[in-house]
Amino acid sequence: ALAEPTFVRIATEAADFILAAMAEPEAAADADDDATEPRLRVHRSWKDGQARHAGTLEDHAHLADGLLSLYETTFEERFFKAARGLAEAILAHFQAPEGGFFDTADDAEALIARPRNLQDNAVPSGGSTATLALLRLAALTGEARYRDAAERSLAPIVGVAAQHPLGFANWLTAYQLASTPIDEIAIVGDPAEADTRALLAVAREGFRPNQVVAVAADPAASSVPLLHDREALDGKATAYLCRGFACRRPTTDPGELARQLEEARSS
Repeated sequence: ALAEPTFVRIATEAADFILAAMAEPEAAADADDDATEPRLRVHRSWKDGQARHAGTLEDHAHLADGLLSLYETTFEERFFKAARGLAEAILAHFQAPEGGFFDTADDAEALIARPRNLQDNAVPSGGSTATLALLRLAALTGEARYRDAAERSLAPIVGVAAQHPLGFANWLTAYQLASTPIDEIAIVGDPAEADTRALLAVAREGFRPNQVVAVAADPAASSVPLLHDREALDGKATAYLCRGFACRRPTTDPGELARQLEEARSS
């Protein structure tokens, strides 16, 4: 999909429609002092020009995870900011006190018991997808509370997922992301320029699930913390390979970035 502009255009149009017509920020009175982005709530359906029914965990989690993938494809930061707003809503309204997530929000219609569907089916569960999105956000932002919530969600699932992997495939993907180092790649440069694209081509080679990528021409103005305090070297697109926001020597050379990635992944 990264090399097919038609797919990117369709995904962008779909995301723009959902964010414009089916999502809305919470009132300022409900804001969380720890939240960098306002909580974003999404409706579940659209009919006759109107968004209807409060979104469930599944709606918020899948949209957040999809928007993070769209950000890492287009590097349009509005998608990152919306994903973070959805994550804030998940933590505020769906998180269980003992860890993990309920399928319904704390302000939804009252039920005898709030459901928690843990198993991944044809569509991955809301809980596993929320966990993945939070782990990706933790890597892009450095915020421990995202990772803490993800790890608390994973803890009671790992044992049963190992015994029944076909029913918990997305949970195992999240566990793999949580249990191995994540390569955080920050690139300072214009995504449309050839030198930036050359570095991106290296970052995108092969199957690399334990990786996040952020790109901006002006990192000081970026809303993605991974890009903060990064500088271009000699006016060229520059890549920083980091883990836990601790970075190797920055490079403008795609070959050197490839070498660093190979070394990091074999260590």
